[in-house]
Amino acid sequence: MKKLALSFFLLLIIAGSSYLHAQKDQTREDFFDAEYFLSEEDYNEALYSFQKVYKAGYQDNANINYRIGVCYSNIPGRKDLAIPYLEKAVTNISEAYKEGNFAETSAPADAYLYLGNVYRIAYMLDKSIDAYNSYIKLATKNNALDVEFARQQIESCNRAKEALKNPVPLFKENLGKPYNTPDNNFQTVFSGDGNTMAYMSAQKFYDAVYSVKKINGKWTNPVNVTPQVESDGNQYVSSLNYDGSKLFLVRIDNFDGDIMVSDYSMGRWNPSKPIGKPVNSKFFESHASVSPDGKTLYFTSNRTGGQGGMDIYTSTLANDGKWTEPVNMGPVINTPLNEESPFIENDGKTLYFSSQGHSTIGGYDIFTTELQADGTWSVPKPLPYPINTTDDDLFFYPDNQKTGGYITLYDTGGLGEGDIYYIKELPAEEAQVITEPVEEIIPVETTTAEVKTDEPKTDSVQTKAPGIKYVIKPVFFDFDSYQLTDICKGKLDKLVVALNAYPDLKIEVQGYTDAKGSIAYNQILSEKRAKAVTDYLVNHGIDSGRLRIQGFSETHNVAVNTLPDGTDSKEGRMYNRRVEFRIDDLNGALLLIEEVPVPEELKVK
Repeated sequence: MKKLALSFFLLLIIAGSSYLHAQKDQTREDFFDAEYFLSEEDYNEALYSFQKVYKAGYQDNANINYRIGVCYSNIPGRKDLAIPYLEKAVTNISEAYKEGNFAETSAPADAYLYLGNVYRIAYMLDKSIDAYNSYIKLATKNNALDVEFARQQIESCNRAKEALKNPVPLFKENLGKPYNTPDNNFQTVFSGDGNTMAYMSAQKFYDAVYSVKKINGKWTNPVNVTPQVESDGNQYVSSLNYDGSKLFLVRIDNFDGDIMVSDYSMGRWNPSKPIGKPVNSKFFESHASVSPDGKTLYFTSNRTGGQGGMDIYTSTLANDGKWTEPVNMGPVINTPLNEESPFIENDGKTLYFSSQGHSTIGGYDIFTTELQADGTWSVPKPLPYPINTTDDDLFFYPDNQKTGGYITLYDTGGLGEGDIYYIKELPAEEAQVITEPVEEIIPVETTTAEVKTDEPKTDSVQTKAPGIKYVIKPVFFDFDSYQLTDICKGKLDKLVVALNAYPDLKIEVQGYTDAKGSIAYNQILSEKRAKAVTDYLVNHGIDSGRLRIQGFSETHNVAVNTLPDGTDSKEGRMYNRRVEFRIDDLNGALLLIEEVPVPEELKVK
């Protein structure tokens, strides 16, 4: 009997060992799957496989955290999710890092570069600068271009700090259905005459080319023309000519990019053809835009002999119908870093493009330059914040009226992962048109301060000497959004002043939602709203140790979500989409935390 028991015990050990080996083999396979997808720049698939490795006991592995961070930092709309992984990765940096090695437990110095990028995107600018400086200290002489990029981004962060103080009022309109869908919709262009539109839409297994025509003044439904242009899911919309008869695309194949052209005839797009030499080359051509008269092509290429990285070139159409030898637009336009997505307006003189190397506030920014009478181009000027952001601002198609343009944004309130928006700077006289029912916060002279706490309520907290009482009001959010509006930021700027006046105070940042959606979803949204506020405060110099985040989902609604007749109360829900503030120990500070100003008829009884 003892022999049977021993045999059974040995079988259990063998079975357990076999299971562990099988599990490790599967984890190893997941790792190499992830590395393959990463090499193909398929960041979503790579992320999925790396997360499987992470959950298999590799949560503390710096390499896996680094790779997950790299994936997130390349997925629009999700880049901020890279932060905790990259923060973990930089705790174990090694000069002997071996890329693609399953046994690797450390991360390379590049982790600091990625961390600086995602901090910058999240407006955590001081942390971003620290991360870039850490990268510069660790980088080798073989990383000269990346070091130059890091130095540029430090300057960008400092410019961003100033830009954040002076945002322009912004009009933003989602194009809505049917152009925006639950998929990622991007790279939107129009013909110069305004009668043709083309854009990209990420389908489940490929990226689709869509085209829309305006007939008798009305837009038709979008048509998936991927089969018509004979794309294998690897051709991307670049631009349209003036009358919408030519569609310029870029075909990406094995890390090579070529400019393609499709002609419109007989009610359909014809199979695309390479534009040919000398525009296409053995190097990477990534974008093309043609002048209104069709005689000048503006395109981007990383061919040798440029200023560095991707440069903007021009080529003219000769009498024989062939494009001439490309000419680099020179150091006024091109920089040692990358320039991308040039678009020439209908006037033939105004060029918009994206650049990493000019005076950006982070990543790529959108710039504009004018053709002068002497044939030279003016020094490029950036579009203002928040049209330009600290993230990569790419593929901005101007509206040909010098007032705004079309761009893809990754807003939580959109219809899909990425939506097409029209944005423009509002004139000063329209800047006061707002939806939020709360006025600005203005410090007032007083000798009394009040604060909302859980302690027994008293009339006020008296101080011995007069001073400034800082009035702190709640901030409000758009539906299903945690993006800070300009009004929010103005209020938080006043809160920064108050917290700097009382550096020992600690504050709880409380996020809330309205009653639309599930409690679980709203819990996450309420926390994101609170985090957006704390990130802004930290970015403006407030120590994170003084701030505590709390999300309350749709609990504690201060206004009704539905009216007595059962209909939706849009105004009531607006008051519920908020962040409030609480201070446990006032300690004599002259502060008033104001209640949400809900009209009496909308208050929760």
